[in-house]
Amino acid sequence: MKRLGYREMLRDRCPKVVDYALKWQKAKDKWIEHTYCHFVRFVGDSYDTQNKLLQKAPLNKKEIVRALLGIIKGKPKNFIFDKSIDWDDLTDEETKYWKRVSSWVTWFMNNYAYIENAYDNSKKVGKNELDVKVEIINDYLNFLMPKEGASEEEKQAKYAYVNRLVDYLIRCINSNYG
Repeated sequence: MKRLGYREMLRDRCPKVVDYALKWQKAKDKWIEHTYCHFVRFVGDSYDTQNKLLQKAPLNKKEIVRALLGIIKGKPKNFIFDKSIDWDDLTDEETKYWKRVSSWVTWFMNNYAYIENAYDNSKKVGKNELDVKVEIINDYLNFLMPKEGASEEEKQAKYAYVNRLVDYLIRCINSNYG
């Protein structure tokens, strides 16, 4: 059954890679609520002079949601995560939270296709899952590995985090999981 409403439009039409990033950060529901409440909720179906998203005020909520998602002629083409956050109306804590989420969305948008391609190519040439994971970690997740001099506790926490992330990425690739 298809869900109705503008929140569900944000949920269902969110670009796949952004969806993965938001779910990795456990931020998708919070993003939908923030975006809906700050950009869509109070807009009527007529000219909106208060809209912060577009230079030219849209005519209705559907157009605003499409603009937020970067949908042009029915296809997501120009999604810019930072435009879906009302940066002017955040507390310091919220700003810190959304900046962290934004950095992960950017990372996923910049790296996911390459990781997916590397994974697919490695599997085609017969590499086993462990070798593929090590390759992904070395090529794309090395920045998350513990630095020299880190405590054993910090090392184990970072290794576990990187392992969860690479497993998550592989689940996304294999089953369009999110």
